[in-house]
Amino acid sequence: MFKIESVITDDEAKILVLSDRLFHDALKDKPSSKTRYHVKNDKGDDFDIVYWDNNDDIEPLDAYPAYVKPPFMDKYLVYDEHDKDTIYLDFFDGLKRMMFEELNEYTIAITKVVLDFTDLEVWCMDDRILWFIDENPRLHIVEEFPEDKFADDCFYIQEQIRVGMEDNNFNRLSNTYAFHNIFFIQWILNGKSFTQFKYITMPISNVGGIGALLSGYKRYQRAFEYFGLKFSAPDKDHFGKYPRKLVERYFSVNLWNEDASDENTLKVPDIVMFVKTKFYNMQPGLVDKSVIADKFMEEMDEYYDAVFGEKRTLGILIRGTDYIATGLSGTRKMANVEQMIPTIRQWMTDYGYEKIFLATEDADILSQMRKEFGKTMVALSQQRLSRNDLRTGQIISEYEKEHGGDDYAEKMEDTTVNYFYALYILSRCNAFMCSGQCNGWDTVLSLNENKYERAYKFKVGIDGDPRTEGWNVIRPLTAGMFARGTYPTDKAFFMTYRFDLHESVDRDALKQAWDRTVKVYPYVGYAIVTRSSQLVLAENPLPFIIKETGEVVESFGAEGNFHSVTLCYLGNTLWMYVDHVPYDGTGFMKVVETFFYNYYCLYDGCEYPVPEGVYTEKDGVVEGQDIDGYLMVDPIDPKKMMGALGASKSFCVPENSENSIFVPKQDCRGFCISVAADEFMNYAKSVKGSPMSVFNICFAKALVKVHPENTLPIDLMNPVSIRKIMGNENSLLHQVVHTMYTFDTKSLADADDVTLNTQYREHLKKFCSEENIKMLSGVYRGICEGYTKAFMYGALDKIIIDQRKSMKGKCGVSYIGTMKTGDYGNRIRMTAFHAMQEKGIMLQVTEISGVFYIDWYQGFHGEEYVKAMRDVLSEAGIKGIRIDRVE
Repeated sequence: MFKIESVITDDEAKILVLSDRLFHDALKDKPSSKTRYHVKNDKGDDFDIVYWDNNDDIEPLDAYPAYVKPPFMDKYLVYDEHDKDTIYLDFFDGLKRMMFEELNEYTIAITKVVLDFTDLEVWCMDDRILWFIDENPRLHIVEEFPEDKFADDCFYIQEQIRVGMEDNNFNRLSNTYAFHNIFFIQWILNGKSFTQFKYITMPISNVGGIGALLSGYKRYQRAFEYFGLKFSAPDKDHFGKYPRKLVERYFSVNLWNEDASDENTLKVPDIVMFVKTKFYNMQPGLVDKSVIADKFMEEMDEYYDAVFGEKRTLGILIRGTDYIATGLSGTRKMANVEQMIPTIRQWMTDYGYEKIFLATEDADILSQMRKEFGKTMVALSQQRLSRNDLRTGQIISEYEKEHGGDDYAEKMEDTTVNYFYALYILSRCNAFMCSGQCNGWDTVLSLNENKYERAYKFKVGIDGDPRTEGWNVIRPLTAGMFARGTYPTDKAFFMTYRFDLHESVDRDALKQAWDRTVKVYPYVGYAIVTRSSQLVLAENPLPFIIKETGEVVESFGAEGNFHSVTLCYLGNTLWMYVDHVPYDGTGFMKVVETFFYNYYCLYDGCEYPVPEGVYTEKDGVVEGQDIDGYLMVDPIDPKKMMGALGASKSFCVPENSENSIFVPKQDCRGFCISVAADEFMNYAKSVKGSPMSVFNICFAKALVKVHPENTLPIDLMNPVSIRKIMGNENSLLHQVVHTMYTFDTKSLADADDVTLNTQYREHLKKFCSEENIKMLSGVYRGICEGYTKAFMYGALDKIIIDQRKSMKGKCGVSYIGTMKTGDYGNRIRMTAFHAMQEKGIMLQVTEISGVFYIDWYQGFHGEEYVKAMRDVLSEAGIKGIRIDRVE
């Protein structure tokens, strides 16, 4: 697809002249992605067209399971927007209008089709379309689209990637998918005519199960009848992985045609591209009882009658194993047993079901369900697998082939019979529940012939955990996607705060103080849930977890009641576990300040003077607490800014294992170095430094102390808040950008501390310029939007893992600043503050009531580095240094 851009001077770009054949002339060159052409325009300003490979304009490649290989979209180097007979005009049935966001090759071609061959009206917001299409009373060039642009009678083409396969709503598509849905017939024919053929076929994957293949067979039959052709299996002896003899023994299908040949059979190039069309998805894939051989059906009926008789039975299908291993997303992400149990129990109680028939290929799921429901549950006796039996990305058919041995064919027959047995028995039950979209769901519903009392399919990949169903959605998650993109999305990514208080924690004061804090910061009460394949903030009606325990209660999912904060206490110690996705450390510190003010007012039975900058109930709800500064600037493609990163080699902490992607918690160590603020600041002033510069320089010197042999530069990562520049200083959100400061080991040894501090502060001043902060905010917005897109297609976890594989043991310093307190501040020691365990070393520094707390967390055992930091501070003349070992 060609995009239209402003002219960029480039002597190597080929020059074309604007004409009706402009894009076709350019496509003759078979351009590679990002090839640019200059266009001479006699109707207006000259412009450039830039070629995007269609595989770069659809969902991320990581969204596809590993067993599905690219390409995933045709290049469409040849097409004809004037050939009415080979354009799928039925696509527009029931539509009255079309609107598109971006003027490009495909929206221009589709507009020509619509104006030439339909009665639809067209709306666009780019008058350059008149360079390509003559004025037409049905072509409306407007400044804004009508508010009802997503109405059922409107075809909306949006720049953001969207495909209608998830919900069969093909009224909203991205550019490439819109074009494909209208021109796919030309892709199939490739210059030929349907009248030349008697049969039609397509490549059939050898990984699909029998249910999927039978459902596909029905759809292929009906679809190709539209072209006047009969579907024929592509292989004379197999249908997918199943031998012809097996299929014909158990099923009544007409797949093979003895007279089919290369000459009379049209071949659809690719099944993946074909199923991305409305044309295919609108075909009913009904596997009715007519596809089952009579003897096989009699056998299955006898089994059901013998086991269940007249007992009211709830059929449950739960897929695991390869549905987990391949990381399927959207409708095909399966609910787990824990998520399903409340609904199962409710149905058993409310509707009087006496028995459960469970169909699952997963041994772990069977064990969980049997533990929960005991003898109430019945399942077929068959060989089952566990998720741990499969490699990441592996599917069951691959595993079976690898472990089948000499009797692979016999095992396949047993598996096929058991699988279809289970589906058929499910179809005989009184009601049906399924863990997510799979071919089993479609097959069972079809076999049941609409006789169920009720049927329900979980959609955790689309609408999140069913326990959050119905919660009021506030808005999409935006800035928080940056943090969500650093840790697998099915795991908590949280910050740990540990406060050692002077007195034992008072539960009543703790709970009341937190209630008051949430009234001031209601954002803290929101949950992060999934809706329509997107992470959103939603109102959470469940109580916060406030528990007397020394164990971690993650602020994530059901364990934390879906809240972003959990509070745990034991003796004098208070832990706050805070989801890092909705907050950064600077933002959440505002919440902590309000909380401790409330807590000590309640604990001491008095009303302390309110510290300046701390908000209380008297102030009401704090304004601007959920404003995202990233959204104040236009997004910038992060790839444009990443060229220099990683280009030079720098020091990495050697103690971390390079083999592990994640560091287990038991392999980490935490420490707290506390120093008197006046001692520290006296030294900082003497070397013309700031807390930020001095902590970075001292840390770099500590690294040199431990590894004097190192000659590589030392890079320290520093997060910097954007709030002051963006004007959203009350925001709790993830509102930081990062600077990397590089220390040369020779300069660390030779330069005096005044010089080192001056150099760092000059760097930071330049980094914090308004222009730079706004530019980087645009980059971070681009990153967040990229992660949002990847999450929608289930690709984010794969991206995270790929990034983690190359992550080294780096180091960083984060300076949070001063926690505002009153006279009670000296009763609070902040002995731990860190995010999840990582390779390398991270220092989080906070000042509370005249003490700097350097909360130290490292991804390995040992005390050499923290002792070196102590020694560097001591050598600077700072006295009274204390080190605590904490978790």
